[in-house]
Amino acid sequence: MTKLFKQFFMLAIIAGAMVLTGCSDDGVATVSVKVLKNGKAVVGEQVYMYRGSLQDAFLEHKIHASKNIATDDEGVAEFGIRSIDFGAGSNQATVIFETFDANENVNGKVAASVKKGDKKTVTLYITK
Repeated sequence: MTKLFKQFFMLAIIAGAMVLTGCSDDGVATVSVKVLKNGKAVVGEQVYMYRGSLQDAFLEHKIHASKNIATDDEGVAEFGIRSIDFGAGSNQATVIFETFDANENVNGKVAASVKKGDKKTVTLYITK
């Protein structure tokens, strides 16, 4: 193969991969969840994300979480809210974040209303 053909072929592969992986972040919202217990940041705490309202009965089960992320060295778990998380034809969503104790009981919960493109920070207080 000629050098030009090889370059074109590689460019086509890269372009195809970008299309398939959705490299654009249009519509993505970011929510940083700061987790505190007794006023101090909690490192390594698993934070679970759900869509819905705080009254939804299914929330208090990890299996129903859309995703979960552990907090970093500053006690923050950062969630990317993708277009699919907003639901069909919607530009906003309510997302709920929860933490659980060793007995699988909810020990912290916070909700955030986000719109596409938002960057928000919320604080989740572990109460038990």
